[in-house]
Amino acid sequence: MVRWAVYLAETPVVLQRLIAATQRVRWPHRADAATRVAALRAALCHPAAVRACYFALAPEAQAAVQVLRRRRGVLSPAVAEQLLGPIRSLRQLRHDRRPRSIGETLVLLGWLLPRPARPRHPAGWVLAPELRRWLPMPLPEVAPPSASPSAQLPAALAASYALLSVAAAQPLPVRASGLVASVALHQLRAVAPSFPDDLWQWLAPLLVDVGALRLSGQTLRPGPALARFAGLAASEQLALLRAVWERQPRPDRWLARLRLSMRGLDWPALRRRLLRWGEAMAAQHFDADTAFVALTKALGPLVDGTTHSLWPVRRAPWSRRGQQRAWRAAVAGPLAWLGVVTPRALPQPQPWHYDAITRQVVTPTVALAADLLALQPWAALVSVDQTMARWQITPATIRQGLAAGHDPGALRDLWQRQLGGDPPDGLLPAPAPTVRIVTRALALCDTPAAFAAATRRPAVRRALAMQVAPGVAVVATGRERALARALARVGVAVMAEAVRDQVASQPVGEHWPAIEGRNGAAESDEAVPLLYEAEVSDNGLPVTASVAVGEQVDPVQPCQPLAATLQTLRAAIRRRQAVQLRYQPPQQPAHERLVQPIRIEQHGDRWLLYAYCAMRRAERCFRVDRIIDLRSPLLPPANHRRQRGAARPKGRLALPAAPPNRIARVWLE
Repeated sequence: MVRWAVYLAETPVVLQRLIAATQRVRWPHRADAATRVAALRAALCHPAAVRACYFALAPEAQAAVQVLRRRRGVLSPAVAEQLLGPIRSLRQLRHDRRPRSIGETLVLLGWLLPRPARPRHPAGWVLAPELRRWLPMPLPEVAPPSASPSAQLPAALAASYALLSVAAAQPLPVRASGLVASVALHQLRAVAPSFPDDLWQWLAPLLVDVGALRLSGQTLRPGPALARFAGLAASEQLALLRAVWERQPRPDRWLARLRLSMRGLDWPALRRRLLRWGEAMAAQHFDADTAFVALTKALGPLVDGTTHSLWPVRRAPWSRRGQQRAWRAAVAGPLAWLGVVTPRALPQPQPWHYDAITRQVVTPTVALAADLLALQPWAALVSVDQTMARWQITPATIRQGLAAGHDPGALRDLWQRQLGGDPPDGLLPAPAPTVRIVTRALALCDTPAAFAAATRRPAVRRALAMQVAPGVAVVATGRERALARALARVGVAVMAEAVRDQVASQPVGEHWPAIEGRNGAAESDEAVPLLYEAEVSDNGLPVTASVAVGEQVDPVQPCQPLAATLQTLRAAIRRRQAVQLRYQPPQQPAHERLVQPIRIEQHGDRWLLYAYCAMRRAERCFRVDRIIDLRSPLLPPANHRRQRGAARPKGRLALPAAPPNRIARVWLE
């Protein structure tokens, strides 16, 4: 006889209806007592329903149920209120079915049932014997294991350092599917033969998500967050990799190979459960098979409706054998790589060692991240494991670091800090004297007091680098035009003069970089550095607000009027066709260019043409009044009509392809 069904039959009808509403049990509208009890028994009184309902409870409710499970007999109302909280009357529960305590939750589930008073037994609450027997058995409470020191670093961290070092030395190719290519795997096996290939395939996307690596085309290169990742402690790096793996929605390759059903699988939910199982396994000191049996009894199945919540689940998503295979693969894979199933304290850093015979520096892997960026440009990684890493330092690797523009003083400081001395003789070249030639613009004023009054403006101060002397200031790099605009706004006339010595010493065929305007576009294709001189009146007040830009202009004689040139350029922009123009830059001979016109703008009395230049392979700005000749073989004359039967021009003039990293600009007018 099932005592639980007897207890349900003795409960009031109001409570039976509340239990049916909570457990979603249906019966006919005018069902008798036997029909109601039979429906409740079929829905509640079997082990699968008890376990499913138990694992859906909050941890506090599960702990309270385990306490009730160990107590025998009927609970008095006072003891029930002390253990489970206050329980309202059935009339109050009927009006508001939302539970306000753990006791009300168990009553509405049909687990905690009222027992009326009898001659030898007072009234109280009772749990059915079948419920006590079917509830999951909790894991035995054991003392938390002491974190014993380990000589090995978790495989995920050691492999991360190896992957970052190899990718910094040479970009690693990847496949279109995102997997690391075979060529890259061969390079990684050469420096870290103890790590499996699945570890590299699993770790590379995590480092991309962290930002330590970036996917550039079909290669892996150092990412923008590499310095920030290397600056973290080893425990913080491990926690970051664990959090990123837990949250990522991508499927795991090690689990996809088991050919289990992935329909509706919520990968973050499954990873959270695997991590929870791994921590429980480490706390109980179980092996994989023993832990699977014990954890299934205590925590429920590995997969259920929670892990497969993206699709309606009508039966167990995986069989018991499939769950066990997935658990074994996780224990041998990510849980072992992250150090979850074998929690140990990280090893203490050991001193560095330099072998003068082989010219190798031996570094502990646990302390490698702090000096990875300083050591990698000057050394080649030979081998790495979970304990030590070996680096080869030769004059050839030193020359590569110098060719890349790195400062040898950083290697000298690292050597003195870690190895306690200077590098061997002949390893680093002697420091050679260097000379830096810096060209800066000056702001000059004959009246120092008046110039000091003008520099009280914030816009003027931001454009100045420093005050050299009264009336003399150094203009910040690239802020010459900003200074001119700021002085013009306060009513100061600005005169710009070109540096004739720089223009005269400029080699033929080279051009000064374009000076960018306020909107970021180049204002001139051949711009020269300018010196600005501010003029103010003797009494310190600004004079007329006029800006005069002095420029040595060569005489330009265009072959057609300005209106005809503009009409031709507008037609080329409308038809998206290229044109051949002969351009006269200032202080330089005229030359021809093949351009693709983009747009035309008018600034004052000047017209500017923005076009993609085939010679520069970039976007350039041209003054229309400096265009001597303009030819467009694909554009017919204005008064030309194509006769019947005449052939149309075939195709368009093809420009050289733009570089793959060309930046597209968008102007908002």
